Amino acid sequence: MKLFRKRNILLISIVSLFLLYFSAIIYYSFKVETLDLFQRISRNNLLIYLLVGFFLIMLALVLYYIIQIITDRAKDKEGSRFRLRLTFFFLIVTSIPLVPLSLVSNNMISKSINMWFVGGVEESLEDAVEITKELYRRLTEQSVGEWKTLCVDCTQEDVRKMQFRTIDGVFVLDTANRRLEGIFTSSVSVAQDIPLLNIFEMKLDTWKRMEVKGREYLIIPVQGDNPLKIVLVRSIPDYIMRKAGSISAGLQNYRTFKVIREPIKVIVILFFIVVTMPFVLLSFYLALIISRDVTIPIRELLIGTHKVASDDLSYKVNIPAKDEWKLLIDSFNRMTEDLRLNKELVKYSERSAAWQDIARKIAHEIKNPLTPIKLSAERILKQYRGKDQFREILAKGIETIISEVNNITYMVNEFSSFARFPSSKLERNDIIVILEDLYSFLKHTYRNIDFSISHGERRVYILLDKYQVRRAFLNIIYNSINAVSANGKISLAGYTSSGKEDHYTIAITDNGIGIDEDIKEKVFNPYFSKDGKGTGLGLAIVERIIYENRGRIWFESAPGKTTFYVEFAKA
Repeated sequence: MKLFRKRNILLISIVSLFLLYFSAIIYYSFKVETLDLFQRISRNNLLIYLLVGFFLIMLALVLYYIIQIITDRAKDKEGSRFRLRLTFFFLIVTSIPLVPLSLVSNNMISKSINMWFVGGVEESLEDAVEITKELYRRLTEQSVGEWKTLCVDCTQEDVRKMQFRTIDGVFVLDTANRRLEGIFTSSVSVAQDIPLLNIFEMKLDTWKRMEVKGREYLIIPVQGDNPLKIVLVRSIPDYIMRKAGSISAGLQNYRTFKVIREPIKVIVILFFIVVTMPFVLLSFYLALIISRDVTIPIRELLIGTHKVASDDLSYKVNIPAKDEWKLLIDSFNRMTEDLRLNKELVKYSERSAAWQDIARKIAHEIKNPLTPIKLSAERILKQYRGKDQFREILAKGIETIISEVNNITYMVNEFSSFARFPSSKLERNDIIVILEDLYSFLKHTYRNIDFSISHGERRVYILLDKYQVRRAFLNIIYNSINAVSANGKISLAGYTSSGKEDHYTIAITDNGIGIDEDIKEKVFNPYFSKDGKGTGLGLAIVERIIYENRGRIWFESAPGKTTFYVEFAKA
């Protein structure tokens, strides 16, 4: 039971860990983009350790069970051959879908990744980037054209007064590239923070894209001296900025993926293995557990079969089981119990038959001379006419002879009764009623003895001969009454034992002197009497009654306590 409990705790822990692992896989599959997922796995050591750790735990458990199976087979333990075959079968069943799944998955992954890099995608993205640059060039030409149209030889004061349509800001610098003034519309005032270092290393009337505080601008140097330097600023509309950024990022990602295309295949395949192999190992582990659950009852039943074959009928298969296995184990235990009872019954029948034969012979040999002895003594007593004193002596002697002959006759009748024991008439009777009647009779008959009764159940039906069983119980109780002193205690208890729900046991206990160890084996022998009184047939008849009623009887005794147990199968 302890092994099964530990196994169940381990199994629950593994399944819980598996569910946690499975939940994490589902979460990352649906909530995280593929590239981001690869980045998280590669950067998060804890996640890698968890994935690898779970894989190693499952691998260790599977290897442990495989080694255990191989070791048991090498030692030729019961059931090891069947378990090895069953394990091999489960391994094949688990592996068969894995091979085509791996091949198909690898092929699909390779084809899917190759489809990312079909011809024309990179060229299209590059063309889109060129279109964006052409758009920036045209915006630049518009701004430069407006400047040259409106500001020919403009002074700094003239620039302040200008109203531009395509120009959002103007930087005025001196010949040393020091910023003198920045003139901007309110919407692009943040552009004043644009760095202008080395801006005039560019050709005039060309553009440079810069980003400041989340906004993008075209920076256009248009005048290099005379005597001021002028730099135009034009903001890029948000929608153009977003589209251009998306195109640029897409091209960059495409080129990155193109470079690491083969490593990506390896990573995806490894990720597939990391995800699927724990599932495969878990399936195989569960298959090993199932094979163990199947083979353990078989092994125990094989051991039980060997025990029964070697005449050990006391062996019981005591393992937790369910469904058909429980029915099979219960049937095996009932079979061994029936075999044991039948063996005891055969043994008793052989012994009883021998004693019956002896009893018949003794009765015959004793009874033959008793009748003429008795008749002769009666005749002498009747016919004698002598002196009164001698007559009195003779009468007493003859009366003694007659009395002893009567005693011998009673004993012979007991022998004959034992030899001609009537067959039992088995009927469905409530044993509780029999016990209650006995208790009521004894309580009112033997008032100096403390009788008690307990049975725990209201109705227990058993196939038995109620008159014979009542007689057997009374014989046991009479022995208990003779064994206890004044104010002794005798209890009648009925109960159903755990694990033997289809049987009912009656225990008759007294607080008498007990039965000595040296005579315990002789208690049920015919003609054995502890004190030499009586015929010694009481418990022999009790044993025969119980066996005739398909029950069994045994006892336990110690100084101050003796208990006789009688067990019957419930109807």
